[in-house]
Amino acid sequence: MKKILSLIILAVMLCAFIAGCTEQPATTTAETATAPDTTVPATDTETVPETETETEEVTTEVTTEEETEPEETLPVVTENEEAMKAEPAETFTVSRAFANGMILQRNEYIRIWGWADDSQNGKRVEAEFSGLHGAAVIENGEWTITLGGTLPECTEGKTLRVYGADGGKEYKYDDVLVGDVYWVIGQSNIWYPVSYILEEPKASEEARNVEINNDLQIRLNRTYAGDFGGITIGTNKVSRDVVNRRGWQKPEEGAKDFSALGYFTALMLYNKMDRKVPIAMIEFDGNGCALHAFLPNEVRDELGISTVNASGVYTAPGVNGHVSSFMYNHGMYAFQKMPIKGILWYQGESDCQDTNNNNTAYAYRFTKLIEYLRNAHDQIHKNYPVYIVELPPIYIAFDFAQVRMNMGGIPNMLENAHICPTSDLWKDKNYGLNEPVKNNLHPYNKYEIAQRMTTIILADMKVEGKTAEVEGPVAVSCEFSEDRMSATIKFKNVADGLKTSGSAAKGIKVISGSRKTWTNASSIEIIDKDTVKITAKNTINSIGYGSAYSDSFPEKLTICSSTGIPACAFRFDYVE
Repeated sequence: MKKILSLIILAVMLCAFIAGCTEQPATTTAETATAPDTTVPATDTETVPETETETEEVTTEVTTEEETEPEETLPVVTENEEAMKAEPAETFTVSRAFANGMILQRNEYIRIWGWADDSQNGKRVEAEFSGLHGAAVIENGEWTITLGGTLPECTEGKTLRVYGADGGKEYKYDDVLVGDVYWVIGQSNIWYPVSYILEEPKASEEARNVEINNDLQIRLNRTYAGDFGGITIGTNKVSRDVVNRRGWQKPEEGAKDFSALGYFTALMLYNKMDRKVPIAMIEFDGNGCALHAFLPNEVRDELGISTVNASGVYTAPGVNGHVSSFMYNHGMYAFQKMPIKGILWYQGESDCQDTNNNNTAYAYRFTKLIEYLRNAHDQIHKNYPVYIVELPPIYIAFDFAQVRMNMGGIPNMLENAHICPTSDLWKDKNYGLNEPVKNNLHPYNKYEIAQRMTTIILADMKVEGKTAEVEGPVAVSCEFSEDRMSATIKFKNVADGLKTSGSAAKGIKVISGSRKTWTNASSIEIIDKDTVKITAKNTINSIGYGSAYSDSFPEKLTICSSTGIPACAFRFDYVE
């Protein structure tokens, strides 16, 4: 009897060893969850030739606290028995979103998808990864497999296998890790690469000597506007597969050309979590692109901000004349079925003008975009966080203050949105004024922004710190007095209470009486832990913090939390 018991224990231990980082879900009855295709009203799709992409690497294992909100109790994915009855497919393709050395999102559905010739309709494709299995039937030349479970973080590389009939087409992706996957989205300040920092003598020594090596379990995948050559952009057409040919890259191959903000944040998160959680960054950058370039066709049409010409090309006003929706259609769309941890966003410079209400409607339009993306991703944690870089002080021809103030209202409209304040991270008003490429529109403080962004992400994940102490005060409401000669403004994220970084509270201005321009408030006083009261000489029509480009530098904005994090720019308008 003892011998039999010993054999049973040995068998259990062996199974646990083989399973590696696999975490099987609790069983419930459920239909097979398949990710529906995104609801972009595409009139057609643009395809790109097949290529196979690669990358690699491995190391240890787990432990960190998860998520701020409780997990949604969605049905567990079970085996698709109907698919398993179908005849196996002989030929098919897999999306180029998958490659050797990639990272899959932990604690989320794992989906694999691709296409096939119509002759394969009704046939079966299967996939397996780290003990999980799934199958799907090809319908209308497309297939999507959802594996039967989720996985925790895993630093041991595994093989993702996608296959059909014996002797038919098979895809194997090696050294696939499980960790956190982020989208990094924006215009030229997201494009601003690590190589610029390495060459910038004014950047901090820490930034210029940043660690870049392939031992780091960081993976990078970049799509930028230059990848869209040969594609008709600005129409409703989408590229269903990934258009960039770089695929997933390790740091030594991809970091220098990757977003400095994205790479620095990835490295800091990786280090702060004891190098036990692999980090992936998927970059979508479009130099000079206004918000409308990143909007799905459906959101663009709902907002009514673009016009279409006889050729079916959509455009909208902005600082530059880019067409609408192309960054989403040919970049983001191809990754839409891949679950993510969150989004890092640094954009808005090209929305600074009032044409088409770009600057004053920015928060509302951005909110509509994120709500769409969260639903389209169709994942367990649908309400994933969005981390927004407040436009830093920029002393240049355009006035970025209006869009910056409007951006400060996003957390009041959009749940789980976090602003990364930056007014104290840039002080050089004369940097690069004679250099047309590297000017104040592109400050070199990406490392410092990444440091603050990382503290916010870690606090939001409940790994380290508290959000109220690291995010900086955000104005949540404004109450005007009956005669409108004064107003009280309430804040959140004040830590132990509001204070000033100088001898007095500065930065709040008003538009009052018959004036059309911003003037100083008569008085600014912190009257409670989370409350500021202002007065004016005339009736107040609007209240703004950081309301002019020359007033966005740290010596002009002194309201901060007890931990010294500056308040974000904001604006409130009196409405009858």
